[in-house]
Amino acid sequence: MILATHVILTGYGHWLPNDVRGSYSETVFIPPIAELGPLHHGRKPVQPSTPELRKFHNQAQAVLTHSVHWFSTEERNAIRDAFARLCQERRFVCYAGAILSNHIHVLIERNYLPPPTIHDLLKQYATQAVRAFGFVPVKHPVFNAGIATVYKYTPAEIRQCAKYITDNFAKHKFPTERYEFVSDYKEKWMQRRITYE
Repeated sequence: MILATHVILTGYGHWLPNDVRGSYSETVFIPPIAELGPLHHGRKPVQPSTPELRKFHNQAQAVLTHSVHWFSTEERNAIRDAFARLCQERRFVCYAGAILSNHIHVLIERNYLPPPTIHDLLKQYATQAVRAFGFVPVKHPVFNAGIATVYKYTPAEIRQCAKYITDNFAKHKFPTERYEFVSDYKEKWMQRRITYE
């Protein structure tokens, strides 16, 4: 049984389906992007060098329809507040979160909504939060089309994922934050029987 879902939202243009680091995508829909290289499902065991990654990004930016978008401090704070509202309104339990300059990690407990609905709500609230600043033109996507999701089936996987998400702050040279909508994982919370509406 799925106990929690690790949702990764990627800012537009940052982690393409056929990224040289690998991705959780299964299809590349746009021909010019498909021509950049083969698709590798999952993270590659051997990661590319910095020059290889930079070369891929430069080639990708040349074929993208819109410019790559980086989240400003104001946008990151707005996304944080939007997620806090979402968790309160929908009674979501979140075990970890990291809102960074080009992608977002959230670990959400299984609840009364099916996982795809949870993913869509996170993306919807984050998109609205960013668009409120007017930094992104109306026709410019805020996020890549796909949403990467990794399901967690055991308490150990949940704890490991929560640590991984929290470690992303330091990895990307951000001070570690503890969002108000994040709760510590407690196994007893998972004892209740949950059915989807």
